[in-house]
Amino acid sequence: MTKIPLPTIGEILQEEFIIPLGISPVALSKKTTISLEQIDHILHNKLVINADISQQIGQVFRVSDNYFLKLQKDINERK
Repeated sequence: MTKIPLPTIGEILQEEFIIPLGISPVALSKKTTISLEQIDHILHNKLVINADISQQIGQVFRVSDNYFLKLQKDINERK
């Protein structure tokens, strides 16, 4: 039985939000207090999303404040 690969938070953020909405990591950084380095680390799965980051990114993409935090938690639980 083949195991279905689990998406990462970086892939979800990139493929479901950043690319379709045409918002660059630089623009995302400017719309929040999240540094470009932190955004880069999230996109490359080197930084885990916390409540503050989830709230800020959620406001930019107009989803609930804990949307990305719940995604991160779900991904972590499935590992």
